[in-house]
Amino acid sequence: MWKQAEPVLKKLQKILPISEIHLLGSFTTAKARPQDIDVVILLKTKAKTKKEVWSLDFQLVPDNEYGEWMLKESEKWVRRKYGAKKSAVIRLK
Repeated sequence: MWKQAEPVLKKLQKILPISEIHLLGSFTTAKARPQDIDVVILLKTKAKTKKEVWSLDFQLVPDNEYGEWMLKESEKWVRRKYGAKKSAVIRLK
């Protein structure tokens, strides 16, 4: 996973100042769905003030068939996790 993430993170560092990168999680897994893998790449970026408190989860995927598959799998996961009436997938761009 790190080998796939490293080139993307290098590109991201050009537009977002990153002070630290940490790789956390389970590195031995037999899980089949990408949403089930317990790995986090935590990026620390500069804060404007010392009192800032926020975090953001996002997924980066390539714009190809695999990216479409990941979107569909993520939509299924959201619906299973929260239910069809309590969840939504909204395209912003």
